[in-house]
Amino acid sequence: MKLYGLTPAETRLLVLVAQGMTVVNAAHALGVSAATVKTHMQHLFAKTGARRQVDIVKLVMSALPKR
Repeated sequence: MKLYGLTPAETRLLVLVAQGMTVVNAAHALGVSAATVKTHMQHLFAKTGARRQVDIVKLVMSALPKR
């Protein structure tokens, strides 16, 4: 979150995306519209430099401690 300057809302979405949720499912879980989720996704792409959703998931997974 701090490394990329993510907002709390963007971070919550990032966690849901990493868990495999779709835009519609994430919107429902967060209690916001799909358009809001898409806007947050655009911000995540811009802040992380990712181009695809899978790149964001890889980014999250690489930040987790190795077992």
